[in-house]
Amino acid sequence: MSVELKDVSKKFGKLYALSKISLKVEKGEFFVILGPSGSGKTTLLRSIAGLEKIDEGKILIDGRDVTSFPPGKREISMVFQNFALYPNKTVYENLSMPIENLKKDEREKIIEEVSKRLGISQLLDRYPSQLSGGQQQRVGLARALVKRSKVFLMDEPLSNLDAPQRISARKLIKEIQLENSITTLYVTHDQTEAMALADRIAIIDQGKIIQVGSPEEIYENPVNEFVASFFGNPPMSIIRDGKGKLGIRAEDVKIGEGNYKGVVKDVEFWGDRYLIYISFNNEEIKAFSSKRLKIGEEINFDFKYKVIP
Repeated sequence: MSVELKDVSKKFGKLYALSKISLKVEKGEFFVILGPSGSGKTTLLRSIAGLEKIDEGKILIDGRDVTSFPPGKREISMVFQNFALYPNKTVYENLSMPIENLKKDEREKIIEEVSKRLGISQLLDRYPSQLSGGQQQRVGLARALVKRSKVFLMDEPLSNLDAPQRISARKLIKEIQLENSITTLYVTHDQTEAMALADRIAIIDQGKIIQVGSPEEIYENPVNEFVASFFGNPPMSIIRDGKGKLGIRAEDVKIGEGNYKGVVKDVEFWGDRYLIYISFNNEEIKAFSSKRLKIGEEINFDFKYKVIP
């Protein structure tokens, strides 16, 4: 199913949480909504789900106007950041509810498969109060996955998982999404997660969509300084000279060659390389290096850049 928003606005009091948002998510697409805290990401997802009543515009699912439909009539599954599990039901019962219309053996097969892949098989007899935050989040994710809806709405579904669990769960979400051609809208502030999962990304700030494109398009050609300095891990360094604002990716800086001179201000170990912070003309440039440099060391460097609008 496709999901389309047409000039959608949502106000809280006099403040616009969403302002004239228009976008279309194609059937089977993995679409990530990325932005800083307070940018409107969750409000956008809740509006699509029907949990927030929009003030202007239309929401269409598979071409049908669902703007006035209650959540239960929109044929979607949503994974909340705050889990939203039924406290008086076991994990198994929580997972059974979305698929209670299926035969028992079919239901058990689906629950067994998803539980095993998310590492919660041993938790099925427990109640939510007996689970850690990370375990609750995996159960919330499993409950959406067992339903196999045509549209998934996911709000920071992996935020409480540790690094290995995040990678495993991320892989599982993508596998199930691809296997079943599920249209997925996924909210995150995690750059790596967005780039790993998305077919396309929408960058949102202050309730407005700033740029939509593939991860590669946005990474290579940010439309303005906000996107350039926000998107990427690390984001672009922005410096100013006679050409205007220049955006520089860390991988486009060559240390030890060129006529530019700077001073190493900080060094971070990134496993297979180091991220170097260079002070240059009272500005800062980030660069990757294969070896650790000394803080305070003066270095020569060169760089490629993009002019930022």
